Amino acid sequence: MFALILVVFCSLAMCFVLTPFLRDFFAFLGIVDRPDSFRKTHARPIPRVGGIGLALSYLVAIAALVLGWWKGLFNPHDPSILLMARLLPAVGLIFLIGLVDDLRGLSPWRKIGGQVVAASYACWVGVRLSTPSGYAGPAIVIYLVSVFWLVLCANAFNLIDGLDGLATGVAVIVSASLLMAAVIHHNPGLALVITPLIGALLGFLYYNFNPASIFLGDCGSLLVGFLLGCYGLMWNQHASTGLGRVAPLIALAFPVSEVMLSIVRRFLRNRPIFGSDKNHIHHRMMSLGLSQRNAALVLYGVSALVAIVAVLQTILRPQLATVLLLLFLAVAYVGFRSLRYSEFGILGQYLFAGEFRRTLRTMIDLQEYEESLAQAGTIEQCWQALSNTCRETNFTEVSLRVDGKHFEVEFQPASTSARRLHIAFSRSDGATFGHEASVPGPAMLIAPLAERLQERLGQLETTNAWLTSDAPNPDREQVKGAVAR
Repeated sequence: MFALILVVFCSLAMCFVLTPFLRDFFAFLGIVDRPDSFRKTHARPIPRVGGIGLALSYLVAIAALVLGWWKGLFNPHDPSILLMARLLPAVGLIFLIGLVDDLRGLSPWRKIGGQVVAASYACWVGVRLSTPSGYAGPAIVIYLVSVFWLVLCANAFNLIDGLDGLATGVAVIVSASLLMAAVIHHNPGLALVITPLIGALLGFLYYNFNPASIFLGDCGSLLVGFLLGCYGLMWNQHASTGLGRVAPLIALAFPVSEVMLSIVRRFLRNRPIFGSDKNHIHHRMMSLGLSQRNAALVLYGVSALVAIVAVLQTILRPQLATVLLLLFLAVAYVGFRSLRYSEFGILGQYLFAGEFRRTLRTMIDLQEYEESLAQAGTIEQCWQALSNTCRETNFTEVSLRVDGKHFEVEFQPASTSARRLHIAFSRSDGATFGHEASVPGPAMLIAPLAERLQERLGQLETTNAWLTSDAPNPDREQVKGAVAR
């Protein structure tokens, strides 16, 4: 225990001392994050490379562990400490990717590519999921899932780093939960490699909490997320129960869910997956009236609750752990609903309130209508296609007036709430559709029905004018013969 306290204190003190010097130096160089009116919430330029001090503090503390500077307090040959030493090149690569992005900018795909390389190396040296009991599939699946997890965690903390102190504070809470699990289950090596990160984060949080004077930057947020992802996989390798193995996933539920929500939201809106917006969880909380500081504190509380659930998963009996997990999912669902995302509200209506089937039916009816129109060679046949489709799609009536011909049919008696809409093709020609106001399906079809019909009538008019022309043309005579046959 003394070794843990010593490591935390050393990394905390070093980061606490380094951070203000780095802040002032990079502010002098002009390497700052400038406010904008779109999504950034700070009011003045703030240095954005605070991850440098955090990385240096962590590196020095890990070097002390690996090199055994405090011999007698711990075992420098512990497997977790040796694994962390082998992992340092991947950690360094992740840090450099973030630093280059902070200083010069990197395209999203280059950032992802570099993260995949770092995650692949981490898996190669041994930081990966343990093989589930009874699993007989290819080992490559375990590697791919592990790589995906590490990339996901790295970007998760990058995404939630949108409020002063949010990513840093959440990382402290998640790290503390993993540390508690390691201590409870007598894994001193894992506890020792986690504690330097906790100390460095605490030293940095003093300057990063609202109102922040320095930001983590990509070099800090990517590094923190990657390290926590690695700790989760290292814990997974030592967990003895099935629910205990998912504890890291639960501990990181908030930042990981932010990534998944962002991907789904942007997909539903047909926007770039790697784009930016102002609809992250912390933005939604601020839209409900919370200040920056209060939103961060609420999310700290959420993360702490999640961390407690994660730790309990490792010590409770399976039955109680399962009940707790189900209760946690229920509370998470209620909390998610309170954020009132319009994308998911519409998606729920589309999938569960019959909108999906109505839309699918509308598309099928329109497709069949287009096929019938394509086969129609006369105005009468076009009318037949139109009236058949209107009957199938619950119109109350439909009429068509074209070239002096008038067609009309009533499918059902119109109520007092029925509506009629006339679509004019010309001064004298057009189609009139009647439908019940309470039924949304027919109204959606009126415009495409009229447009397709007008296009087809125009094609027939052009073809008939060409066929009846008196000018000699061998091609026309051939077509006339084909029509006659």
